[in-house]
Amino acid sequence: MVDLLERIEVMIEQEVRSYATKDYLLPEFQQKLGPLAESDEIMHPSVPETSGSMASSSGSSSSSSGINEIWREKIVEWSYQVIDHFEFSREVVSVSIHYLDRYLATRSVNKKTFQLAAMTCLFIAIKLYEPGRLSMPSMIELSRGYFMIEHMAAMERSILR
Repeated sequence: MVDLLERIEVMIEQEVRSYATKDYLLPEFQQKLGPLAESDEIMHPSVPETSGSMASSSGSSSSSSGINEIWREKIVEWSYQVIDHFEFSREVVSVSIHYLDRYLATRSVNKKTFQLAAMTCLFIAIKLYEPGRLSMPSMIELSRGYFMIEHMAAMERSILR
């Protein structure tokens, strides 16, 4: 019984210290990190400005970068649509959103970089859990010309770093 209690205490400790993710949607968090990092602007110099239905969304807890709960929800819904279309395991979306949350908890991003990071995290999760089933050019087609392969490749390197 004591061993079980010790294990639970260790698991709780790990959850609090190692696995916790910062809430990057809070305006205070984004302000603490500062403006979009110069390295991010250099990495994505020609990513087009945001336009379309997602760009006009508004919601609560909007940060200075414009990212909010509604954007995150739309990314999750879009991810499920992609996964369902290709008949992949829905668990892939959970993994990709975990990657996205971890990545965004370390930097301030704008809306277009948020979209690119979400798309790239989904692609990484697909590569790991559905190997050989979707190519980067196919994933880029899903963006309807919004991003190029170079953008996604650069973002993939950034996320994996």
